[in-house]
Amino acid sequence: MLMTEPFPQHDPDGCGTSNTAPGDFTCPASADLWTSPSLRDVPERIGGYRVLSVLGAGGMGRVYLAEQETPRRTVALKVIRQGPGTDGLLKRFQHEVGVLGILRHHGIAQIYDAGVDESTGRPLPYFAMELVKGLPIGEYAARSHLSTLDRLSLFARVCEAVQHAHHKGVIHRDLKPGNILVEDGGQPKILDFGVARATNHDLQAVTLHTDVGQLVGTLPYMSPEQVSGDPAELDTRSDVYSLGVVLFELLTGRLPLDVRQKAVTEAIRILSQEQVPRVSEYEPDASSDLDTIVAKSLEREKNRRYQSAGDLADDIHRYIRDEPILARPPSSIYLARKFAKRHKPLVAAATVALLGCAGGVGGVIWQGRVAA
Repeated sequence: MLMTEPFPQHDPDGCGTSNTAPGDFTCPASADLWTSPSLRDVPERIGGYRVLSVLGAGGMGRVYLAEQETPRRTVALKVIRQGPGTDGLLKRFQHEVGVLGILRHHGIAQIYDAGVDESTGRPLPYFAMELVKGLPIGEYAARSHLSTLDRLSLFARVCEAVQHAHHKGVIHRDLKPGNILVEDGGQPKILDFGVARATNHDLQAVTLHTDVGQLVGTLPYMSPEQVSGDPAELDTRSDVYSLGVVLFELLTGRLPLDVRQKAVTEAIRILSQEQVPRVSEYEPDASSDLDTIVAKSLEREKNRRYQSAGDLADDIHRYIRDEPILARPPSSIYLARKFAKRHKPLVAAATVALLGCAGGVGGVIWQGRVAA
């Protein structure tokens, strides 16, 4: 199954971009020739690429399945639409190219080439990127019947890829299952850094500017500071929150705060004010440590969250290894219980030896009393 996410778009109605197969759209009323998946007006060639079919469409343009001549390979070819607001969209396009060009990680879809095709008499910016053949992470986990620990291990790899982007100074800002595809071999790939915000202020100033009050992303996965519409409040911890939403959904099959059918103002109120439920409310077998990990990633105040995607991944690995997690204050009883769980044979042997010693001492004391 071939899947790729359409162009990210500003979505004032809260309907989001399509997470479904090409041809399905969340907001059909706003579709036009550019956002329609039909084959009308599909060029035969764009730059050095032969167009094979339409994979998807969105507010910024179309995504084609195309064949590159040299080297010969199939790619996902993104092109920017023309029309009102093209200048702003072009800046976002240029930003996406620049961002993807500095990201080199096996968990992030790689960009191959970028250019502007003028064969039609009008500039048509495009870039070619790795064609990811996979399923959204939740669907992959369900079809593969992954256990909780396997889901956590897979998710930790996603966090490590996001940490790579953060290390390069890039915030994704639209992390969601539709942007995290998993290939047949189990390798997760993150798509669409097109709405990413560079943490380097100089780069941000010349490539991308988001006005106060403008929402970029997909509402159910936005952090409270992101829905506020103030770009100055965004940092890498906003992505940590989005990862927390993805993790909650991966473990429970539902969103922590489902605002998909809400008006934007009501959705913003819910995301900003309502308490996020615990995983154990929907999965009774979830441990308190797992509750704590997810809850810390979904803290409303970003200073109380994991401070990086890498920290979240590290705590998940500790949980998998039955080590004390950093999100929980390390009491003596908690540490002792974790040690006992990791070293069951040693603890059992020590317990037997201790009981034997206690029994021997008790016997000596009893015999002494009898003799006296």
